[in-house]
Amino acid sequence: MTRRDEIIKEAGLGPWVLTGRSYPHPLPDEAAPFYCYTRDGGHSLLVVLENEYRAGEKLERFVIPAPVKMVLRAGYCVKDGFLWSTLPYERESGLVVEEGDLEF
Repeated sequence: MTRRDEIIKEAGLGPWVLTGRSYPHPLPDEAAPFYCYTRDGGHSLLVVLENEYRAGEKLERFVIPAPVKMVLRAGYCVKDGFLWSTLPYERESGLVVEEGDLEF
């Protein structure tokens, strides 16, 4: 099982992720292992929302699939075996995504 598959399983994202897809453009080497394709979000990267994470909590609770374009634009880092990014998020409605960031 790959690290990506472990994250998908631990975060409970299995029903949302479609296999057999790949991003149509080269991804940075450090981000590529976190690529996935979701039913409702298309081409995505599995990220820990750094701005929502609470120390001591299980990291998988804060993992979301976010559009590739959004993550690349916002910036990211890899630590503790996860991709981390600070992205606009509203607790009532979720990730705030610009329409042009969605790719299917």
